[in-house]
Amino acid sequence: MSTIPPESYEARSATDRAFLLYQRAVPFFLLILVAVTYPLWIDQTAFPAVPIIAELCPVPGLVDILLLATLTAILMTVQIIGPQSPKASAPWIACSIILVLCFCLNQHRFQPWAYQFAVLGFIFGLAPPRNARQMAMWISLSIYFYSALSKLNPSFVNELGSDFLVTFSSIGGMSLSPDQLAAWKWLALGFPLFELLAFVLLLMPRTRKLGVVAACMMHVGLIVVLGPLGLSHSWGVLLWNVFFFTQAILLFGFSEPAQEEETAPAGTAGLRVAQVICGCVILFPTLELVGLGDPWPAWGLYASHVGRTHLFLSRHAVDRLPEPLRAYVDTESSDDLFVPFRLEQWSLETTGAPIYPGQRFSLAAARALVNKTDTASAARLVLESPAGRLQDDREADTFSGDKIAMEADRRFWLNTKPRDAFLQDRDR
Repeated sequence: MSTIPPESYEARSATDRAFLLYQRAVPFFLLILVAVTYPLWIDQTAFPAVPIIAELCPVPGLVDILLLATLTAILMTVQIIGPQSPKASAPWIACSIILVLCFCLNQHRFQPWAYQFAVLGFIFGLAPPRNARQMAMWISLSIYFYSALSKLNPSFVNELGSDFLVTFSSIGGMSLSPDQLAAWKWLALGFPLFELLAFVLLLMPRTRKLGVVAACMMHVGLIVVLGPLGLSHSWGVLLWNVFFFTQAILLFGFSEPAQEEETAPAGTAGLRVAQVICGCVILFPTLELVGLGDPWPAWGLYASHVGRTHLFLSRHAVDRLPEPLRAYVDTESSDDLFVPFRLEQWSLETTGAPIYPGQRFSLAAARALVNKTDTASAARLVLESPAGRLQDDREADTFSGDKIAMEADRRFWLNTKPRDAFLQDRDR
């Protein structure tokens, strides 16, 4: 990666200095986000770690600790030597490789912020600053576009969008009755439409300053709605929005210099690889539109249309659960024989991160739970298909817990077995 010599820093344009600050912000926020979700990166006993292939299940937890320690050291090294130092290329690439290894050992770690930072690490390590800035901008724009698109559907209006409306009105001192919400819930489409507006404004250089204002307003609004005053989402979600606020200013808030010097030959192999990675990341979300991709790699953020897996346990089996797990069973909402086990809450409280969306990972978490607690015969699973893009309709498939392994192997290409460390307590 070619760089501008450090002594010329003061001679750079404001745009160059802003991008350097942005490159410094990436390892800073990555360290903080890993810190607030640290159980996700080192602990495989409180919540199941599900590797991408079953052959990785025996990998001991010590490997995760070593990977996290190495990642931390590399990120600190990048800050010390400077993100555009001639010596920073290898650490940037190493950072991304370690993140990919962490993803392989646990699909749950493929949080959207971790995915974005892994992509940025490859780009910063392979491309010169001028090109890296352009690709970082395109990655950011694609996130806004696909995120907005994933929410333009009835399921968002009826579910999370309605929660957003109720929370906004409550913070503003008003309360929406169920009748009022039913009449006004379509206003929830204003959230993705405003996100789409921010994308359009940021896309065009002449309106980019307005786009920065719109994006910053949107992220402040999300922090308010998702924060302690609202829906109380995880710290990872809130801090990623803080990063996006910062990113909007540093990446899009400064005009392109009138004349830019070339920082590296346009045809270098590293640059070509970075461009391929950038292109794949931008195009991959189109696969999710036809049902071939997961929501988070497709930037389906706060999306409600995704497929789901629900775990139900019979009431007599709840008493056999370890005490910490009983807290996630909802025995009060109904008098039914089978009661729901809240997989999402289990994930949030034990790892600090939301559960990986879609049917596969929730089914894997349910599989690990019933295997560890020997409750397969007392479990029932309900798999809901993704909702329609124009109608909020889903197909549901129900089966007993003793068929979970067969159903998982039949339905999914990727692994649904947990790492061995999660199941070891069962044998003690």
